[in-house]
Amino acid sequence: MEKEGNSKFQFLSDKNLLNLLKEGNDMAFNQIYNRYWKRLMAYTINIVNDRGLAEDILHDLFTNLWIKRETLKIDNLEKYLFVAAKHKSISFFRKVKFTELDESIIKRLIPLTNEADAPIIKNDLNFIIAKAIKELPKKCRVIFYMSKYQDYSNQEIAKHFNISHRTVENQLSIALKHLKGTIGKVVSLLYFLSTL
Repeated sequence: MEKEGNSKFQFLSDKNLLNLLKEGNDMAFNQIYNRYWKRLMAYTINIVNDRGLAEDILHDLFTNLWIKRETLKIDNLEKYLFVAAKHKSISFFRKVKFTELDESIIKRLIPLTNEADAPIIKNDLNFIIAKAIKELPKKCRVIFYMSKYQDYSNQEIAKHFNISHRTVENQLSIALKHLKGTIGKVVSLLYFLSTL
């Protein structure tokens, strides 16, 4: 009987599913999820280049869809989901929270460029940082992500992975050295170009 109910939802339009979703119908939510998950996953992986991260982004997207279902104003469900996936993916790259490192680099770059270009440099820098993070070994990357993006303490990370506090510190140190090295090369290149 339940399968028959589910099959009925397969033939509903996005608009009908949205109306049922607003009423709290979890079968309508499941149908939206099943209808768009695979395509959204391929799209998000293409942006962030990491399957695990893409899954996290989409779980967050669908969780928000359910939680905010009564207040969301959606005209085109497909467009809404893909735009939301894109924005969540981009915001991932902008959430790096080692501000002191960012600011010190920006201060070194501004004399080399017009001050009006500083916001552009900052965006480029965030992209470079995100790319450098992706180059880290998986465990190191996850530890760094949990520490800087999700505000987990070193103790919480150690407990989560069942490793020592010292190991967490070492992994974060490796990550920061790699990031500083990558960014340092960019700063040197910009300095060299400014002297030409």
